[in-house]
Amino acid sequence: MIVVRYIAPFLLCAVAAAVPAAKPRFPSDAPYCAPPKTRPLFIAPMGEPFRGEAGQPYPSARWLAGADTDHDGSVSRAEFIADALRFFRTLDTDHDGRLPPEEVIAYENKVAPEIALYGHARDYAEAPSRDRPRSGESGYGGAMGAGRYAWLNIPEPVASADADVDRVVTLEEFRSAAARRFDTLAQGADRLTLATLPRTPVQIALEGPCRPRPKPKRNPDTHERGVGIDRERDEDGDEPRREGPQ
Repeated sequence: MIVVRYIAPFLLCAVAAAVPAAKPRFPSDAPYCAPPKTRPLFIAPMGEPFRGEAGQPYPSARWLAGADTDHDGSVSRAEFIADALRFFRTLDTDHDGRLPPEEVIAYENKVAPEIALYGHARDYAEAPSRDRPRSGESGYGGAMGAGRYAWLNIPEPVASADADVDRVVTLEEFRSAAARRFDTLAQGADRLTLATLPRTPVQIALEGPCRPRPKPKRNPDTHERGVGIDRERDEDGDEPRREGPQ
């Protein structure tokens, strides 16, 4: 009996040590973690970019502080629309109350080039997914364009304000789009606060929860220099990714 008394705890410890540690579980929409020293970027609801420095708080707070003209810590519907019109005037370089294709393209190329659909941020802002898209759905699997950096998944927030699709965004169309977007974000409230707004996909990738990126591994079967196939899968079993020259 004495021998059994001392052997039993030893066996329990041995069994516990033999059980492999459980892999960490991530939310189904968790993106890959942002690469080190990534600069935070926030795209305001009407398309204005706010850039920060690596390690600094996410710059959505800067947008809210600027739009909050009465300094009460929140943004009302009137303040939201006024801030949208202020941004419109910065894009309307000829001051005619219209944004023709040339001015919209200038926004996309010079003001917020990060909103390109296939920008580098897609490598870590998208949630890894093994599921095929259902009928009628996009196969991209998550936020696109400006939606990676924004509260609303609107890939091009300036051009999408063109309600009559004549390729010209008028001041009134921009005002109407701002009103609709405020209502979408507010969900019945009369003011917006950071505490009641979600984190953007890239903000989650910067701050977590996010999953580690798969480690690249050179394929010994290829003789092409600098090209390999990542054979390691992430924790959810994603398919290997092809890596190009660095």
